Order: sequence, then structure tokens, then C-alpha cells
Amino acid sequence: MSEVKFRLQLRKNREIVFSNPVVMGIVNVSPNSFYNPHFDASSAFYTAEKMICDGADILDIGGEATNPLVDINTDSPSLQVELDRLVPIVEGIKKRFDVLISVDTSRPQVMQATIDVGADIINDQRSLRIEGALKVVKKSKSAVCLMHFPGPRQSSAVSYEHVLAIVKKDLQTAVERCENYGLSRNQMIIDPGFGQGHFGKNLKENFYLLNRLSEFLSFGLPILSGWSRKSMIGDVLNQPPKNRLFGSIAADVLAVYQGAAIVRTHDVKASREAICIAEYARRLL
Repeated sequence: MSEVKFRLQLRKNREIVFSNPVVMGIVNVSPNSFYNPHFDASSAFYTAEKMICDGADILDIGGEATNPLVDINTDSPSLQVELDRLVPIVEGIKKRFDVLISVDTSRPQVMQATIDVGADIINDQRSLRIEGALKVVKKSKSAVCLMHFPGPRQSSAVSYEHVLAIVKKDLQTAVERCENYGLSRNQMIIDPGFGQGHFGKNLKENFYLLNRLSEFLSFGLPILSGWSRKSMIGDVLNQPPKNRLFGSIAADVLAVYQGAAIVRTHDVKASREAICIAEYARRLL
């Protein structure tokens, strides 16, 4: 029988029991997404159905691109545009499929609107720092993923030697801020924020964090790892996003070996099979 590592409390007295790593499929509905954007509802619904059939435990729906090629100060969608992108997709997927939905947003208005139509988890790259976000999550009792996000293009602010300590400290501050507001630790997921550009980490710092991911187990919270087709893989392999599948799978396996509870991926079937093998082998250690 598989061991129970974590329990994540969801709305309506439901929970996720993490006895094995779970797969979070990425459904991007922003035209600026660096890989596989969806420009209409039918395309998003098709991808959602395929990911569910391939074994996705959670679907992560995002309406704002934050990849390094995007200027988050000038290219961010308006509030109304983000609402128009996300609400119909979340509502449509919930009506069609029995699947948990995470919404990738930092705006409290978007959080509330998508929760109202069925979202289960808020995946906030800014860790509920925008005014009103904490209130929405507390009132709704949604689960939340707190990501380390130091700010736009501040990779120089995080030195290679101290990256682990800085990221852990920042995440601890985010967790304590949520607890002080009245959120339960059982609602929380943590994400070290793998990525370059806006994510504030350079190539070596990202790989250093991946190698030391197990250090985040000291939080006692589920860890989310998101490497899928990102620029770090492209930099090492010298390949565009469409050719980064195998590199992404390697990162997923390394993350699971280091204790990741959630793997966020564009390629659900491949990631699921890879982490299944990795987890089976890890349990024999």
C-alpha cells in the first residue's frame, strides 16, 4: 500500500491525498504563451479531454503568459480580458469533465470569478501578495499554490551561492503571511519558481535548485515542480520549445526523486509514465 505523504484540503470538504506524485496538465489560453496556446474554447476543451484521458489529475488553466519573452509590465492582459479568457473555459471544463482545476492567476477578481464556476486550486505566481487575494482564498477555502517569484528580470538579485537559502526564506515568509491571515497549512502547496527572466533565476541556479529540491520537504507541504519545455532545457539542449519533450521528462524524473508531489506539464502521458517509473524505483531505495 502506498504511503500517504500529504493531504491537501480543497473546497466543499474534499481533499487530495498525495500517496504518489500527481500530474498537472497545462492548458494555456493566452495567445502569448510560449508553447501550445489555445485561441478558442473548443481547442481548450479538446486538450483538456485528451489530458484527462492521458491521466491528468489536475488541469492548470492560465490566461496570462509570464515566459521570459513577455514583458509582464506592458503585455499583461486587462482584468476583463483575463476574465473573458478564463471563466468560460473553467466553467466549460467543469461541466464536461470530472477533474480538479487549478487557475493560474494573481488577480483576486479572477480568483473569485473562477472559484464561482468551479475552480479548486489557485496557482498564484505572486503568492497572494496582491491586495484582496488572501481574502478570496480564505473565504472560499480553496487550496493555493505559493510560488517563489522575486520580480521582473531580477536574476542578479539571487546569487548562485545563496539561491537555495533565499528561495526558502521567501517561501517561508509567504507561508507565514498566509497562516497569519488565517489560512491552514493543509490548503498550501509550494513552488520554488523554476524559470529564467521574470522568475529571477539564471540557468545554473535553476539546476542547483532542482538538485536540492528535497530541502523544501522541511516545509511539510506538497512541492510543485514546473520544468515543462522551459528555457533552461532549451539552453542546455539548444532546442526550441517544440523539441524539449525529452529534456522536460528528465527534469520531471529528477524532481520526483527529490520529493516533488506535483509535476506540471504540457505532456501528460509522457510525464505520467516517466514519474511512475521514477517513483517505483525511488520507493525501493
